Amino acid sequence: MIVDVAIYGKLSKLLGGKFIATKKISLPEASKIKDLYDSIGIQAEETTYVFVNAVLSDMPGMTVALEDDLHDGDHIGIFSKGYVWPYQYRDGSVFSERLQAALAKRDALHHDTRSE
Repeated sequence: MIVDVAIYGKLSKLLGGKFIATKKISLPEASKIKDLYDSIGIQAEETTYVFVNAVLSDMPGMTVALEDDLHDGDHIGIFSKGYVWPYQYRDGSVFSERLQAALAKRDALHHDTRSE
């Protein structure tokens, strides 16, 4: 399968970028986020926000997306530690089910995660 990856911040250097890097990456079927990280050389602790197809799947210090399945054609956005995505895009962001459950368990964030 082929996934489209965009990395923002210091980790973009792993794909030849300075601040932003994008690349289509081939992975075996049934790969997970952790497999993508391994193929690029990313340590989960170096990431903050992770999006899969515009759905927020991970947040700083959570690393709950590692077991999320990837599918052919997915677009993954990975933000390096120390970088955040712009505030104006946060309102109404859709959270993955795994992230919602982890946040609820920690009572860490109160956010309307309903999709439109």
